[in-house]
Amino acid sequence: MCDTPKQFSFRRRAVEKAAARARVEARLADGSVTPAELSHENGMLIRAKVTYKCPSDRMQRLAKKPADD
Repeated sequence: MCDTPKQFSFRRRAVEKAAARARVEARLADGSVTPAELSHENGMLIRAKVTYKCPSDRMQRLAKKPADD
């Protein structure tokens, strides 16, 4: 391992992101992936960590209130 920490480069990151976007656009253009499949791929890491809880007591009370007409 090297002794110096890896330096973050905004330029290098921008190039990496542009390349990734180009790959995604190519996959969409050639039909190897649908937009829904791509959305699922992109959201898997987020959905895996999310836990859903019921609304707070306050929100439940607000939902039961009749709407003012």
